[in-house]
Amino acid sequence: MIRQFKSSDLEAILRIEKKAFPKSPYNWFTFLYYARIYPDNFLVFVHEDKDKGKSLIVGYIIFYPEGHIVSIAVHPAYRRRGIGTELVEAVLNRTSGKVSVEVRTSNEVAKKFYRHLGFSLRTIIPEYYGDEDAVVMISNSS
Repeated sequence: MIRQFKSSDLEAILRIEKKAFPKSPYNWFTFLYYARIYPDNFLVFVHEDKDKGKSLIVGYIIFYPEGHIVSIAVHPAYRRRGIGTELVEAVLNRTSGKVSVEVRTSNEVAKKFYRHLGFSLRTIIPEYYGDEDAVVMISNSS
Protein backbone atom coordinates (compact mmCIF):
# COMPACT_ATOMS: atom_id res chain seq x y z
CA MET A 1 0.00 0.00 0.00
CA ILE A 2 1.26 3.48 -0.86
CA ARG A 3 0.42 6.42 1.36
CA GLN A 4 1.77 9.81 2.38
CA PHE A 5 4.72 9.99 4.76
CA LYS A 6 3.95 10.50 8.46
CA SER A 7 6.50 11.67 11.02
CA SER A 8 6.20 8.28 12.76
CA ASP A 9 7.73 6.74 9.58
CA LEU A 10 11.01 8.61 9.99
CA GLU A 11 13.04 5.96 11.83
CA ALA A 12 12.14 3.28 9.26
CA ILE A 13 12.96 5.67 6.40
CA LEU A 14 16.36 6.47 7.93
CA ARG A 15 17.17 2.75 8.21
CA ILE A 16 16.24 2.19 4.55
CA GLU A 17 18.26 5.26 3.53
CA LYS A 18 21.42 4.05 5.29
CA LYS A 19 21.17 0.66 3.59
CA ALA A 20 20.38 2.10 0.15
CA PHE A 21 22.89 4.98 0.18
CA PRO A 22 25.70 4.10 2.60
CA LYS A 23 28.09 6.68 1.05
CA SER A 24 25.78 9.66 1.31
CA PRO A 25 22.49 9.04 3.15
CA TYR A 26 20.06 11.88 3.75
CA ASN A 27 19.61 12.78 7.41
CA TRP A 28 16.43 13.27 9.42
CA PHE A 29 16.45 17.02 8.75
CA THR A 30 16.36 16.46 4.98
CA PHE A 31 13.40 14.12 5.21
CA LEU A 32 11.48 16.40 7.54
CA TYR A 33 12.20 19.33 5.22
CA TYR A 34 10.68 17.50 2.23
CA ALA A 35 7.76 16.30 4.33
CA ARG A 36 7.01 19.87 5.35
CA ILE A 37 7.54 21.52 1.95
CA TYR A 38 6.01 18.77 -0.24
CA PRO A 39 3.71 16.69 2.00
CA ASP A 40 1.76 15.33 -0.99
CA ASN A 41 4.96 14.33 -2.76
CA PHE A 42 6.60 12.19 -0.08
CA LEU A 43 5.15 8.71 -0.36
CA VAL A 44 5.93 5.50 1.52
CA PHE A 45 5.25 1.90 0.65
CA VAL A 46 3.76 -0.05 3.55
CA HIS A 47 4.09 -3.84 3.54
CA GLU A 48 1.37 -5.58 5.52
CA ASP A 49 2.84 -8.67 7.19
CA LYS A 50 -0.35 -10.62 7.85
CA ASP A 51 1.51 -13.48 9.55
CA LYS A 52 3.02 -11.15 12.15
CA GLY A 53 0.13 -8.69 12.17
CA LYS A 54 2.49 -5.78 11.49
CA SER A 55 2.84 -3.00 8.98
CA LEU A 56 6.38 -2.22 7.82
CA ILE A 57 7.66 0.76 5.86
CA VAL A 58 9.78 -0.86 3.14
CA GLY A 59 10.24 1.94 0.61
CA TYR A 60 9.74 5.61 -0.13
CA ILE A 61 9.83 8.15 -2.93
CA ILE A 62 10.13 11.94 -2.81
CA PHE A 63 9.40 14.05 -5.87
CA TYR A 64 8.82 17.65 -6.85
CA PRO A 65 5.34 18.63 -8.06
CA GLU A 66 6.58 18.91 -11.64
CA GLY A 67 7.75 15.27 -11.53
CA HIS A 68 11.43 15.35 -10.69
CA ILE A 69 12.32 12.40 -8.44
CA VAL A 70 14.46 13.62 -5.54
CA SER A 71 15.01 10.21 -3.97
CA ILE A 72 13.66 6.68 -4.03
CA ALA A 73 14.74 3.65 -2.02
CA VAL A 74 13.46 0.20 -1.16
CA HIS A 75 14.76 -1.87 1.75
CA PRO A 76 17.15 -4.52 0.35
CA ALA A 77 15.07 -7.39 1.76
CA TYR A 78 12.05 -6.20 -0.27
CA ARG A 79 13.69 -5.41 -3.60
CA ARG A 80 12.66 -7.12 -6.85
CA ARG A 81 9.03 -7.35 -5.71
CA GLY A 82 7.68 -4.44 -7.76
CA ILE A 83 7.73 -1.91 -4.92
CA GLY A 84 10.02 0.54 -6.71
CA THR A 85 7.91 0.18 -9.84
CA GLU A 86 4.72 0.95 -7.90
CA LEU A 87 6.33 4.01 -6.31
CA VAL A 88 7.51 5.39 -9.67
CA GLU A 89 4.12 4.62 -11.25
CA ALA A 90 2.46 6.60 -8.45
CA VAL A 91 4.60 9.58 -9.43
CA LEU A 92 3.87 9.07 -13.14
CA ASN A 93 0.14 9.01 -12.35
CA ARG A 94 0.34 12.20 -10.28
CA THR A 95 2.39 14.12 -12.86
CA SER A 96 0.68 13.19 -16.13
CA GLY A 97 3.62 10.93 -16.97
CA LYS A 98 6.26 13.66 -16.90
CA VAL A 99 9.09 12.46 -14.66
CA SER A 100 12.85 12.97 -14.55
CA VAL A 101 15.58 11.56 -12.32
CA GLU A 102 19.36 11.68 -11.91
CA VAL A 103 21.31 8.44 -11.55
CA ARG A 104 25.01 7.86 -10.93
CA THR A 105 26.67 6.83 -14.20
CA SER A 106 28.03 3.73 -12.44
CA ASN A 107 24.60 2.64 -11.15
CA GLU A 108 23.71 0.11 -13.84
CA VAL A 109 20.92 -1.41 -11.73
CA ALA A 110 19.10 1.93 -11.44
CA LYS A 111 19.58 2.75 -15.13
CA LYS A 112 18.19 -0.65 -16.11
CA PHE A 113 15.25 -0.17 -13.70
CA TYR A 114 14.31 3.18 -15.24
CA ARG A 115 14.77 1.92 -18.82
CA HIS A 116 12.43 -0.96 -17.95
CA LEU A 117 9.84 1.66 -16.91
CA GLY A 118 10.19 3.47 -20.24
CA PHE A 119 12.71 6.13 -19.28
CA SER A 120 15.46 7.21 -21.65
CA LEU A 121 18.72 9.14 -21.38
CA ARG A 122 18.30 12.90 -21.65
CA THR A 123 21.74 14.26 -20.78
CA ILE A 124 24.77 13.88 -18.53
CA ILE A 125 25.66 16.30 -15.74
CA PRO A 126 29.43 16.26 -15.15
CA GLU A 127 30.54 15.76 -11.53
CA TYR A 128 26.94 16.01 -10.26
CA TYR A 129 27.78 13.79 -7.28
CA GLY A 130 31.15 15.46 -6.72
CA ASP A 131 33.09 12.33 -7.56
CA GLU A 132 30.87 11.09 -10.38
CA ASP A 133 28.71 12.23 -13.27
CA ALA A 134 24.93 11.85 -13.30
CA VAL A 135 22.80 10.49 -16.11
CA VAL A 136 19.51 12.39 -16.37
CA MET A 137 16.70 10.06 -17.43
CA ILE A 138 13.20 11.12 -18.43
CA SER A 139 9.96 9.24 -18.84
CA ASN A 140 9.04 8.80 -22.49
CA SER A 141 5.90 10.87 -22.07
CA SER A 142 7.96 13.87 -20.92
